[in-house]
Amino acid sequence: MAEIEFKTLREQVADAIRMKILSGELQPDTRIVEQDLSTELGVSRAPVREALRQIEEEGLIEYTRNVGCSVKPIRDVDLYEIYLLRATYEILAVKLSNGVLTQETLHQMEAALEKMQSLEEADFHASISYDNSFHEGIIRQVGLPRLTKAWSQLNSGNIIAYYTGSTDHAAAAKRQYPIHKALYDVCCTGTMQEICDAIMEHYMLTTRRRMAEQGMDGENFQYGVKIRL
Repeated sequence: MAEIEFKTLREQVADAIRMKILSGELQPDTRIVEQDLSTELGVSRAPVREALRQIEEEGLIEYTRNVGCSVKPIRDVDLYEIYLLRATYEILAVKLSNGVLTQETLHQMEAALEKMQSLEEADFHASISYDNSFHEGIIRQVGLPRLTKAWSQLNSGNIIAYYTGSTDHAAAAKRQYPIHKALYDVCCTGTMQEICDAIMEHYMLTTRRRMAEQGMDGENFQYGVKIRL
C-alpha cells in the first residue's frame, strides 16, 4: 500500500501555485495577485501569502518594490547553479565518507533505479521524486543535519530544472534510468575521485543537453564543466 502523505494547507496551496508556474499557466514576468489566487483556490489570503513566501525562497517568484509579486524568469545560469550546488554537496558527502557508500545508501539507490526502470513515460513528476530519492542517500549517510538541509533546499530547484530543462517530458523520463544506472555503477566500484567526477559529470550532462536543445554549444558553455573538487 502506498504511503499517504499529509500536507498542510500552506503546502497544498504552494503545490498548486508552483504547478501553475511550472506548467506555463503562469508565464515569466506575470504579476501574481494574492486575492485572485485566494478566490481561485477557495482559501483565505493568509495561506496564499505564506505559500508565496515559500515559493519566493525556491526562486520561482520575486517581489519588486512598488510593483508586487511576479513570476521570475528562469535563466540557463540558474539551472547551472542549481546542479552545480547539488553536485558540490554530494561530492562533499562522498569525501566525508572516504569514498565508501554504505549498503543502506546503495539499497536506496537501487530502489530508486527499479522505480525509474518501470516508470511510465507520462509520469514525469514521479521521475523527479525518484531522482531525489536516488541522490538523497549520498547526503544523508554523512549524518550532518545542516548539509542535508542545504541539499534538500535545492529539491524545488531540481523540479524547476526538470520542468524548464526539457520540453519533451516523455523523453526526459525515459532517460532517467540509464544515466542514473551509470552513476550507480561508479558508486559501487569506483575510487573516491572517480565517484566525485561521475557525480559532477552526471549533473553537467544535463546542462550541456539543455544548451544543445537550444542550438547552443553546450561543450563550451561559458561557465565551464571541467570542475574538479
